[in-house]
Amino acid sequence: MTHTPVALRERGRLAALFSTVLYQARCRPDWREPDRRNTRTWRQLVLGILVAHSTRLVTVSQAVLGQRAAQSVKAVAMGLAYFLSVADFPATTLSLLVLEAAARHLAPAQLATCRGKAIVVLDPTEYPKRSRARGRSKDGTSRSMQDTGRVRKPHKGRRKAAAAAKPPRVAKVPTTTGYVDVWAGLVLTGKQFLPLARALFSSRHPALTSQNRVEEAVLEAALAVVARLGWTAIVVTDRGLGRKELLVRLVTQGRDLAIRVDPDITVYTAEHPDGALLAEVLAAQPALGEGVWDRGEEGPLVCPARTVTAAIRYSRTGRQADYQEATLHFVQLVPLDGTTEPLVLATTLPVATLADVKGVVRVYAWRWAIESGFETMKAWGLGRFMVRSWQAIDRLLWTVAVAFALLVVAARDGPLPSSASRPSGCSSAWPSSAGGSPSGSWPRPSAWTTSASAAPGPLSGSPEHEEKRIPLELERCGLTRAGLPARMDGKE
Repeated sequence: MTHTPVALRERGRLAALFSTVLYQARCRPDWREPDRRNTRTWRQLVLGILVAHSTRLVTVSQAVLGQRAAQSVKAVAMGLAYFLSVADFPATTLSLLVLEAAARHLAPAQLATCRGKAIVVLDPTEYPKRSRARGRSKDGTSRSMQDTGRVRKPHKGRRKAAAAAKPPRVAKVPTTTGYVDVWAGLVLTGKQFLPLARALFSSRHPALTSQNRVEEAVLEAALAVVARLGWTAIVVTDRGLGRKELLVRLVTQGRDLAIRVDPDITVYTAEHPDGALLAEVLAAQPALGEGVWDRGEEGPLVCPARTVTAAIRYSRTGRQADYQEATLHFVQLVPLDGTTEPLVLATTLPVATLADVKGVVRVYAWRWAIESGFETMKAWGLGRFMVRSWQAIDRLLWTVAVAFALLVVAARDGPLPSSASRPSGCSSAWPSSAGGSPSGSWPRPSAWTTSASAAPGPLSGSPEHEEKRIPLELERCGLTRAGLPARMDGKE
């Protein structure tokens, strides 16, 4: 197979990139070195997920079997399960530092920007776990996942067209057991997503009482990373996070934002000092022109655009005189089909001209980058994890976030050169097109052993040296399927 050597070199490049990123994370003053063995296991798990494209521990164990002391895939899977559930390892702290170090590999030109500011997108995703909320094993021990809450029940197949044509009615949203995972990160050019922070939430977790607080904590963590990188940010979220409390807080902090809101909120203008519904105030405004609403997979819509500047008020106590106020610009795009709900955005960006309005709508459309990231990670099995304890689930999701960030950064650096342009210092013992060996035998694979399984003490050499050395070792070793699985589709 002619593609096998290239695929193996790309895996070595990912391993070298991981070593470089981890080296830079260790240079942070707040780094606390964990146990060497646990760090080695975590690095193997990250690279195993990258190769296997799966969160199933048995599938990942097949990729890392050659780097473990165990003699069977099942034993490796049991070791990984113990690491996720029991081992003393600061996965959250370490993952945040590694994600920040990965973001430092990006050039400013690779960021999606508006008026020189980066785009930080925040969005929750849900993991339904209908078959894991109850059940016991033969010995009577519980097999249910820990602290499963309630999430929306996923739709099976496509909705019928006749049902969509009926008049809308208020119905109870069907729910099932599962978890909510809140993610925040940077939008890159090409509508790609780089995660910076995340947090798991369940309505039944004893220490988590509010999903709103979890979302705000994740957003603050991502904005803190962006600030340490020396960038300013525009916050972009969907309608589920467009609550007045968050809007007032962001405006008070001086943050720029483009957030979708419901048109049934009360706003205050000079014409309506006692307040009026936002939908009514927008309907009275003249149209500036037509703008394009990018709805992702549903396609674009050309809509008339209206704007208004108004104040919103939020009161935690409910008293009439006890409130916080913030002034925002509101943009509305009304589809002409008569069935699609209008798009209403709250923003601090200028909306004086039609070009400004189109820019705000374009910034909001970049929110689809995080949806594309979810689609890719869920293809890896982001929501199909089988571990049961809360700590194991959270650690596994952090591992997927680190693996996805490495893949995004590596893709931005471009592919490795082909075999025809290999450096002159490489060994001449290269795998043949069938994956065989010119000499009939190959040395034991050591590329991942060197880059991912080495003792996590001070790395030898500079990061640039690591990036050059690891791919060369892969090429010298002539790795075959026995060393690293050539299949990368993630099928079990």
